[in-house]
Order: sequence, then structure tokens, then C-alpha cells
Amino acid sequence: MPREGWDDRAFTGLEAAIVFIAFIVVAAVFAYVVLGLGMTTSQKSQETMHAALGEAGSALRPGQSIIAKLDNGQGLVEFMEFDLETATDLAVIDLGSMTYTIATKKTLVTFPPGDPRVTITWRYPEDGGALLEAGETVMVRLNTIGVEIGRGDTFTLQVIAAGGETVSLTRTVPAGIGKNVYVELF
Repeated sequence: MPREGWDDRAFTGLEAAIVFIAFIVVAAVFAYVVLGLGMTTSQKSQETMHAALGEAGSALRPGQSIIAKLDNGQGLVEFMEFDLETATDLAVIDLGSMTYTIATKKTLVTFPPGDPRVTITWRYPEDGGALLEAGETVMVRLNTIGVEIGRGDTFTLQVIAAGGETVSLTRTVPAGIGKNVYVELF
């Protein structure tokens, strides 16, 4: 058959189909690589999130207020009470190893672990153990007679657990309150 009678349209369509299939294969391989990378990145971010939750899981959360009692004589704070609980469900805090520090403009007083001036009362115990766990709340009472926090004074209370977990509260005792009264400091 002479070449002049051949019809090249079929070959052009076949070539176009081959090129189209090659594009689809390349796109599929590219999509597979992108999805695989996305899944890997998602897994890494999930691991990072869980690690961060584990680190933050032992954080403390204080109550919003501190209850302070002023004494009869000089109008100084006799004791203060505040609540503590864990910030996440992953937290477990050993209350026997807590350190409390009160800082004013004049003094810095630290209550080390086992200090008799610190009293812990369980408000909502779940299991009755010595560890503060999720769902449990304790009230901490600090005897502050030697600290000399008076009317109008601002102080910072810092609570430090053995694992390095820290919480700080800064409060001011109102200047116009009387003696032998309880005051809630926000």
C-alpha cells in the first residue's frame, strides 16, 4: 500500500492517550509522595503534642483567690490559705516535696518541704493517697507570722514542686481593712 493513503489520525490519538496516561501516572506518584509526607508530618506533630502534654501534664493550677487572716495586734497577715490542683489529667504531684516562697519588698521567706508552718488539707480526695492527681484539690495553709505582710503590702507567692513545676500568685492586701479579719485576695 502506498504511503499516501495512510491515515495518521489514529497514531496521533494513540500518542495523545500515551502522553495523557503518563501525566496521570506522574500525578498519581506525586500525590502519593505528598500524602505520605503529610501523614509523616501529621504523626510528628502528634508526637510533639503528646510530648508537650506530658511536660505540661505535671503543672499546678492554683485557685483564683487567697484567703488571708490579719492578726489582732499589728494588722499583719497571720496566715493565708489557697487551693491547688493539677492542670491536666496526666499530672501527679508529690505534695510532700513542695516548696513555698513568699516575696515582698522587704523580705523573702521560703517554706521548705516538711516545714511545720505548712498545713495541707484535702478538699476533694479521689483515692486518699499522698499524691495530688487529676480531680483532687488540696487547700494549703501557710503560717506567715514571721513574714510581716501588712495592710497595703504586695506579695508574690510561688509554689514549686519537686519536678520543677511552678505557679506564682501576686496579690495586694487592701490598705483599709481592720484587725482580726479574714480577707479574700484576688
